Amino acid sequence: MVNGDDRMVRVPRDMYDAIGELIKKYPQYGWKGPSEFVRDAIRRYVEELHRREILLEQAKQIMPDRVRAILSKFMGENEAKDVYEKIMKIDESDPEKFIDEVVLILKEHVGEKLAELIARRIVEERGL
Repeated sequence: MVNGDDRMVRVPRDMYDAIGELIKKYPQYGWKGPSEFVRDAIRRYVEELHRREILLEQAKQIMPDRVRAILSKFMGENEAKDVYEKIMKIDESDPEKFIDEVVLILKEHVGEKLAELIARRIVEERGL
């Protein structure tokens, strides 16, 4: 049903066909057609983005103490302080990019594998 507030969005034919296949494959979701599927997918994605923003805000509140504690375990206090200051200057608006940049900074000091492990540990503790 189209009303004056509805807007059209174009998708490539192969994507449209894939949506049709998903609708047939998963009738339990109750999508009545591609438009309903797309609305549901967009709604879910928007909810996911909002959830990520909330988690990022929560992580930013405890991240400083957690980063300091983790760094102190792996390097001396002076080096940990310098690294911590670099990490705290990273833009936190994109969680994925933030973690990538934390790993980039840490790997210079503790190696790539350990940097990744530390970054993942921080993320796990916050449920990101």
